Amino acid sequence: MELRELGRIDGAGHQPRICLGKASDKLASVCLTAPDKSGDVKEQSLQILNIIDDYFQSVGASRKDILMVQVWLFDISEYDAFCELWNDWIDPEGVPALSVVTGHAARRDCAVEIRAYAAC
Repeated sequence: MELRELGRIDGAGHQPRICLGKASDKLASVCLTAPDKSGDVKEQSLQILNIIDDYFQSVGASRKDILMVQVWLFDISEYDAFCELWNDWIDPEGVPALSVVTGHAARRDCAVEIRAYAAC
């Protein structure tokens, strides 16, 4: 089984070494924050979801193949805004399991972090 990587952060100082995502011939996984953290929760979420979409397409999956998504919101009062964006973005024919919780990221400018798994 070959594992393919999506991006790597090699860490420096107190930063961890991480891979942003991996895929095998059957399963792909990615966990991201927005590259541009200047926007609100909807803007950051859309950036992340579009990267997830591109990554999954590159390994032969689509939005319909997403199995599960975990979302961490810095401010849970942004839940409605996230859900509005999510419902517009996700394929209504392939709705995955979704978990949305509140949590603080290591970087305070992160409004949201999203982890997604898809079948390839």
